[in-house]
Amino acid sequence: MKRVGLGVLLFAWLYGVPFLLIVGLIRRTSSPYMATHAAAQAFGATTDTILTAALVLNLALPVAGVLLARLVRDRCWTRHFVWSLVGTALIYFAVSIAGRAATAPLIGWTPADQEPAPRVTQCIPISGGHGCPGG
Repeated sequence: MKRVGLGVLLFAWLYGVPFLLIVGLIRRTSSPYMATHAAAQAFGATTDTILTAALVLNLALPVAGVLLARLVRDRCWTRHFVWSLVGTALIYFAVSIAGRAATAPLIGWTPADQEPAPRVTQCIPISGGHGCPGG
């Protein structure tokens, strides 16, 4: 049973983390149509959550795997998870390259909304000779 649990942990890191990173990066690079600013903020917050979870799990799963494999004294799984720490570093390196190549930050960015600008219904004159537009 311990081998199955460690296998599931490695499988989750091997396929789950890249999946979350790909989904998060696709969401970050897309320009969705958001009708309001609140919807755009919600979209950005969800994308930030996905990317943050992927980056945290990228380190947490291999470290947990190494600790659990050493706890049950399984050298084969310990070796697999130690090598996955090398993969963790490569994933962080790839994400840092993507972050540097991006025009906006990967985490903490809100897409533009399509909310129309408010209509001006009255004019407040400003001192200094600047009158209201249109009379």
